[in-house]
Amino acid sequence: MSPPLTNILLIGATGSVGAPILTALLSTPHLKTTILTRTSSRATFPPGIPTITISDAYTLPELISAFKGQDAVISAMSTTPATKDDLAFRIVDAALAAGVKRLIPSEFGANNLDPRATGLVPVYARKGEMLRYLIEVAGKSEGKLSWTSVACGAWLDWGLDVKKSGNFLGVDVKGRKAVIWDSGRARFACTTSRSTGEAVVKILLAGEKTANEQIFLADFTSSVREVVECLEKLTGEKWELEVKESEGAIRELKKRFEEGEFAATFGLLSISFAGDVDVGYDFEKEQKVWSEDLGVSKQTLEEVVREALEVANAAA
Repeated sequence: MSPPLTNILLIGATGSVGAPILTALLSTPHLKTTILTRTSSRATFPPGIPTITISDAYTLPELISAFKGQDAVISAMSTTPATKDDLAFRIVDAALAAGVKRLIPSEFGANNLDPRATGLVPVYARKGEMLRYLIEVAGKSEGKLSWTSVACGAWLDWGLDVKKSGNFLGVDVKGRKAVIWDSGRARFACTTSRSTGEAVVKILLAGEKTANEQIFLADFTSSVREVVECLEKLTGEKWELEVKESEGAIRELKKRFEEGEFAATFGLLSISFAGDVDVGYDFEKEQKVWSEDLGVSKQTLEEVVREALEVANAAA
């Protein structure tokens, strides 16, 4: 049996997924957590947490040096730095060179090996290339490096918080209105940020059981219509709905992305969840969902919606 993964380095500790992962790591005392940060970063971290600062260029020698002595590296970087250059590939190379035992790459969304996902959203295609590279490198390492990929669908708590996501799913909780793409009944896996962070720690603690596996998570499966119906039920109000067709919007967003507008990818990401497009997000139907096997705490749709309403009301 391999020794436990104890020394953990986290990249992107203050981001949407990095912050809950950091919280979960720090709640597990025997894990020794180190944060990797950039010279230009103004982020602040809890006192007493070791940090390693490298240049914004994330050069390979710097990454190798930072990774030395780490059992596992978790990349929770946001979409832009993780996909716009070769950084994710350098992280793989550095992990192997530094003797890292487990690498959890910046996935945290779709099944990036599924052509339905990669065919619609360019960043999924890019992440798929990165994951295939990691799998290849780990396979050739003769057991020195292993990997775990995490697919958690939509962070619904994040998506319903306008300050964090900018109404990513088109549901304006404070304004009591929502955009409905197509039927609004497309079903997608929903995992809260808290559950995702907890799952990452459980993955590390599980050791070899989670090595070289795609880990699919889901607190529950829902649709935008169901989310709005739950909001209407809890508020006792009829919400204003704007119905849109996704086909033309997808063509326009892809065109803009191909012309160099990287931000267009976020519109495609939103429609991939909310529109009538088959992206393979119904993990509970199509995949082995690990949430219960890992012992991850799960929330219900109503619990997430109640919290979203509390956040929106507090901001009023």
